[in-house]
Amino acid sequence: MSLPTIRFQKLPAGVAAPTAGVTLAVYAPFGTDAVLSRYPGQAPLSVAQHPLVLNLRQVADCGVHVSALVDLVDDDTWLVEIDALKGASPRFTSRWKQQMSSWRTLAGFLRHTRSRRPGTAVVVALEGHGAGFLPELDVAQLDSKGLTQGGSVEWELTVEGASPLLPMGSPLLPMGSPLLPMGSPLLPVDHMPLTTWGLAQGLAAGTPAGAAPYPVLHFDNCFNMSVELLHTVAVALAGQPVAEWAAGYMNYNFFTAGAAYPLAFARLRNAGGATSEQLARWLAQGNADVLASKRNHPTTGGVVALSRLPGILTRLNALADALTAALAGATASARPAVVEKIRKALEAAQQYDTLAPQRLDVPDELVDVLGMAQRFTRFDGTPWDFTSPDLAMNLLCPDPGLLGWWDWRSPYYLHVLPSAVQPRITPFQASAAWARFVIEYHRDAPFKGLRPAAIPDYPVFDRTQKDGVPIPKR
Repeated sequence: MSLPTIRFQKLPAGVAAPTAGVTLAVYAPFGTDAVLSRYPGQAPLSVAQHPLVLNLRQVADCGVHVSALVDLVDDDTWLVEIDALKGASPRFTSRWKQQMSSWRTLAGFLRHTRSRRPGTAVVVALEGHGAGFLPELDVAQLDSKGLTQGGSVEWELTVEGASPLLPMGSPLLPMGSPLLPMGSPLLPVDHMPLTTWGLAQGLAAGTPAGAAPYPVLHFDNCFNMSVELLHTVAVALAGQPVAEWAAGYMNYNFFTAGAAYPLAFARLRNAGGATSEQLARWLAQGNADVLASKRNHPTTGGVVALSRLPGILTRLNALADALTAALAGATASARPAVVEKIRKALEAAQQYDTLAPQRLDVPDELVDVLGMAQRFTRFDGTPWDFTSPDLAMNLLCPDPGLLGWWDWRSPYYLHVLPSAVQPRITPFQASAAWARFVIEYHRDAPFKGLRPAAIPDYPVFDRTQKDGVPIPKR
């Protein structure tokens, strides 16, 4: 039986098309999450028993090589390798315990996978938690000397409800978090994924010189169908995309332990081959099919050619510059009406929720970029839902309703130059137009505080049902 292949849309000059089949490389950092490690039950599982690995064995039976790095709670980090057509014979190799939030771990895993499967098209799937934009922080700088600027700044915290307030008058805090990272409500310490810069760096460093890009990146987690994240990945390889297509989810994506992979790769096997775009769509559709069969799992997903992201950023910057000019150019008497018009447009666009309660409205800090652009074109409209074809990617929009509560990432997101705390910024941040708009939009709005830092939980449904409806398990 010949192995299925993937056809690239356009390869860089001098790079040969892979012809030796397909390898699915899965990065599964579950080691800080007991629920994902033990899914779908409570008892500890060996790596061989984990449903993700069982699903990957089915992928291998579709004629696709499998390479996975699976990190579990209270267990080693396991390299799982399965030859195409040999799903019954997986190989498990302990890699001791890896730091899965390090870009070097991802890069090393991808280099190993490519060396073991030369000549194959390597499809990358990222499991675990996602949050969209995450800053690259040097937590070693978050000590008392750095946070007080050598003793010249004194931090005071007051309390409103259960959330800390920063009486600095602005979320633009160049020294970063005023609290140390161990247990700080302003810096997440649990199940921290790869940062946005680190993710792109790991993908690029895992691509040897002269090797073909990845045909598809599947972000099988939450919120990573993100303008900021996808643009960073799109320009990571000397300004070129590390992959042709990305598939991902704008809001929460419910954990299914890779159940969509056998569906997508069975279609590849039956077709004998496909373009990178077709496979990206099959992965997103496979996820949709799995969730639809469970009922009551609202997720919106999509695919995008990464080569489009520089142009998307150019257009987003043009929109941001126009909004900034409208605000800055308004007279003192006219400015409140301009601000209100913008606020209503932001509130009318589709919002994506990362904090409970899960109501898709302001103050949600992620806005759909296409829906927002259309709102700014019309400045009116109708309510949105996930059946709309006019949804695209999420975009961080701190405090869209001018309520005074800012997303915890705001000090880093809006600080568009490298600093001791944030030594590396993304090209999206460096473009600065969106940051200038956000700052100008909030110029006269009161600042109450930063929302507590947290990487969103991965919503998981167990297999018990009530009246035919799955009961959520969080």
